[in-house]
Amino acid sequence: MADDRIKAWEAAGPLTINLIWPYTTWGGAQIYFLSLVRNAPKGWSFRVIVPAGSDDELMKLFAAAGAEIVYLTTVHNPTPAHGIFEKIARQRRRLRSEKEILSLVEKIAGEGEIFHIEAGPWQSVSLLKKLARRGKTFVTVQNAMPSDVSQARKRSWSRRMTSLLSMPSFELFGGNQHAVDDIRTFVPSSLRSKITISRATFSRADVNKALANPVHRDEVLTGLGLRSNMLTVLAVGQFIDRKGRWDFLEAARILRGKCQFIWVGPAELTEEENARIETYDIADTFRYVLSENAGKSRAEILAFFRNADVFALPSYWEGLPVSILEAMALGLPIVSTRINGIPEAVIEGVTGYLVEAGDAAAFAKAIEKLESTSLRARLSEGALAAATGEFEEIVSVSNVFDRYVAAGKP
Repeated sequence: MADDRIKAWEAAGPLTINLIWPYTTWGGAQIYFLSLVRNAPKGWSFRVIVPAGSDDELMKLFAAAGAEIVYLTTVHNPTPAHGIFEKIARQRRRLRSEKEILSLVEKIAGEGEIFHIEAGPWQSVSLLKKLARRGKTFVTVQNAMPSDVSQARKRSWSRRMTSLLSMPSFELFGGNQHAVDDIRTFVPSSLRSKITISRATFSRADVNKALANPVHRDEVLTGLGLRSNMLTVLAVGQFIDRKGRWDFLEAARILRGKCQFIWVGPAELTEEENARIETYDIADTFRYVLSENAGKSRAEILAFFRNADVFALPSYWEGLPVSILEAMALGLPIVSTRINGIPEAVIEGVTGYLVEAGDAAAFAKAIEKLESTSLRARLSEGALAAATGEFEEIVSVSNVFDRYVAAGKP
């Protein structure tokens, strides 16, 4: 990071930034927020406002980086709602959560503080407007807007985001260029400069720690009841539908005897999930590993990545997963889907391969190509080279810090 840029941030004087999210599940958005805290200039302070029951290890990382942790009692996890009654219940949870956030902010936030929140600007309009009246407010959106909705719904989103971005104290970050370009189409050209990029990214320090550790592949894989001499495919993230979990297992079924598959996730599997996994008949070539068993810190989890030969994530819907960038920085070839921001990092035949979301057969075929040692080596070099520059942590946080400083000026 250039010294003159750091000096400019420090010259802005003390800033207090409130990082807010209303759910207990965690992923790339939280790694992104953690990178802001870890790289903050001297004199800046961060307050993390999250629901009670949030991951203890994650909260320890924020606290170790110097953030104050304040807990909410209301949780609004973004779980799918099926049917009108579930949708009504989810809406009520969201409104209760937003009411508590506002009440807490009124009690603890001082004048001139900044708010950076995970919330949909097309949905949580009232909350965001009230925060923006108290202080400069930022939202980071990781995904483009859903396309399979009515024109009436799109017009409604456009009105809401235009209303928010018309406020001098509200700005929006897109977590990838695809998201930025898409969201800009919903607002007038005069407001599009208030939508800028700040990529969800990986910690270079954690990657370097992982690379410094010796790899114990034989010990780790045999300890999981897997073979150390078989092509090993890894996915990391929540074991949920939008991550393509069943396509991952279908690929494991198709490639049984040729490859073995590991999914590292933050939550215990349910009885229903275990029962469905059994139907794929892959007990000898698939393992689900809890994140806490893969490593106690992010660096340790990244070290676990190095026991794999390929990183594969057949997502249906997300922006640009941090886990993909982390895997690239560790030199793993990538197989993923052609959605949203993923093609910005996964370049066909250079850093990996892309298939259409939902095509498990094509996903398996792309993985099968990587049985070639020479091809894996070439894609590994491409991945390492690509995980630099615009994908580096400091590039992402620098844009955010510039906007924070501009927000703090009268």
